[in-house]
Amino acid sequence: MNLNFGISTMVYYQKPIEKLLPHLIKSKIDTIEIRPGQNHFQPQEISELLKLKKRLDQKGIIVKAIHMPMNGVDISHPQEYERIKSVREIEKAILMAYHLRADLVVVHPGAIVNNSDDRKKRIYLSVESLKEIMDFSRNWNIRIALENTPPGRIGDKLEEIQLILEIISSKALGICLDTGHYLLNNPEIEQGKLNLYKILINWQTILFHIHLHDNDGMHDLHLLPQEGIFPWTSFISFLREINYQGTLIIEPKEKDDLTDYLNRIFMVRDKIRSLVQDQ
Repeated sequence: MNLNFGISTMVYYQKPIEKLLPHLIKSKIDTIEIRPGQNHFQPQEISELLKLKKRLDQKGIIVKAIHMPMNGVDISHPQEYERIKSVREIEKAILMAYHLRADLVVVHPGAIVNNSDDRKKRIYLSVESLKEIMDFSRNWNIRIALENTPPGRIGDKLEEIQLILEIISSKALGICLDTGHYLLNNPEIEQGKLNLYKILINWQTILFHIHLHDNDGMHDLHLLPQEGIFPWTSFISFLREINYQGTLIIEPKEKDDLTDYLNRIFMVRDKIRSLVQDQ
């Protein structure tokens, strides 16, 4: 099994993305997932996308995915205006992916839930939004990956995401498995009991993308792999079993000083690869 690694640009989220590129080249990181943001990258014209694409091509950097914007975007929002506005923001991300030659947009299925009735309503609204998003993405040949969210939000359980996938039933809609969020929602795995096998999901076809980060089981710390309590050996065994062929995007903390941190990320990548070789 060959594992392809990349990094989320959230590591430099408060600085223009162009300033991140020299650091990536120096650290030999050639695959990224872009997280749009006001101070980072929020293009208003196609010409801005094409300009960035040209620079990325010159540097040999590939955009694997676009993460949906995080500034108030919620496709399960109970207020119709806010929900539709969120759908439009994700459609912008789809166009961004198309022009940057990425084939994937990562989407959170919803935000914070107040109670069980609110959860039911928000799941319905999320499905309605995703139906529209999938219709739009089909025109651009872009896949959508639903990310499992931190506790208390729509999609915090993989079974809930599976329900949404079954309702919509599209081969272009799958899962982005976030290891840090999964640990927060399943604290029993700190003992090494990775229970992904028990979830009735066809992982071979539905797992499009992976976010790698670690934590203490209580807080969304975005530590580097093996700096927390996530069972990485069991996880790599799982990926080997399902023959995962996608990309693993390391989602690190935001940093001002990148030099040493990106070197650490490079070392972490090699450690994860060594787990594959040891099995």
